[in-house]
Amino acid sequence: MSRSLTEIIENWFLTEPALFRAVCTHSIEQNTSMACPLRSGRRRIEYNPGYLDNMSDEAVEESLKTEALRILLKHPYQRKPDGCCLQAIAVGSNITIGDNFKYSYFNIEDPSTYRLETGREYEWYSRRIQELLSGDGQGDGKGDGKNLPSAGTNDNSGSSPETAERLRDNRDHDTALSGLWEEDELTAAMIDEVIGDIKDWGSVPGSLVEKIKASARAKIDWRNVLSGFRGSILSSKRRLTRMRPNRRTDFENMGSIRRFETKLLVAVDVSGSISSRDLEYFYGVVNSAFRYGFSSVDLIQFDFGVKAVQSLKSVMRETVVLGRGGTSFQEPIDYAHENGYDGLLILTDGYAPEPSIPAGMRCKIAWVCCNQRCYDAHHTWMERSGRVCVMEIL
Repeated sequence: MSRSLTEIIENWFLTEPALFRAVCTHSIEQNTSMACPLRSGRRRIEYNPGYLDNMSDEAVEESLKTEALRILLKHPYQRKPDGCCLQAIAVGSNITIGDNFKYSYFNIEDPSTYRLETGREYEWYSRRIQELLSGDGQGDGKGDGKNLPSAGTNDNSGSSPETAERLRDNRDHDTALSGLWEEDELTAAMIDEVIGDIKDWGSVPGSLVEKIKASARAKIDWRNVLSGFRGSILSSKRRLTRMRPNRRTDFENMGSIRRFETKLLVAVDVSGSISSRDLEYFYGVVNSAFRYGFSSVDLIQFDFGVKAVQSLKSVMRETVVLGRGGTSFQEPIDYAHENGYDGLLILTDGYAPEPSIPAGMRCKIAWVCCNQRCYDAHHTWMERSGRVCVMEIL
């Protein structure tokens, strides 16, 4: 390498204004102990000269572009996808960038590397890689590549001897790449401001610009919605007691206390358009309700009608999925209204006609879309009847 990183960045002032703005939010620091050429996080970009000296000028510049794009996408500053280890999130980030930016000199993964579909989100790719690392498709966040399928095996999860070998060989590099990543809302907000000020995106493809701009828009985490949803649908029940004086007559008459309860109905879309993997995440959301203050939850499955009703007092260990037909939201909404629920949580992909809300319905509704694509397609009409959030952003 004959050009320094400083020279590349200075040249970007004229040729790549968006990338220039991104790297200028971070300090440039040397780190000779890390097992990768460049990495970003904690408001700095670190480089290892031992790696860069063996790379061409063009490869170094594309490597630095990768970190600039990663910063603009805020991968180092987002909440880590649940259950994903450092290698999984690093590879998931690389795939997202490789899917949208074409490289000539720098070697980076794209969806075809692991036989995955194109056009998906960073969180989705990270979870698929975690499943490969865990070997059994049930990523626990601790996958280190030791359980990857051995040579000669192949399954329908994207695994092959080649992908397994690649993940094993790159374990140290990938883990080092995301070693600085941690949730940082302040830095993420600062990057959002930078994105809003960018007018010239240089060589960044339009499709990737849209992803970056979308990442800068306010995203709603379903955890926050679920926690706040409970607070907004608390109902109180009055009960007489001899242990409390009456406000007017003291202990001559019974006093009263109010017990605050929440009667929540969770409706899970089990229509044919919902994948088995999405259903797994749906039931993860159901189980999480108990962590957010709900003492009991009623659960229904629906497609073009209500298929099953369960009353849950604790986390589900297993479930049987019925239905798998068309989709109608009218039935679960009518069911919630007719049975006096305080809140209705609908987990779906949104592909069905907008329902009509019954007159006098007091039950509050929260829609949980299974991914960003479904949220973008349906949130406008969903917001007319309740809150809307994205599951994956799970």
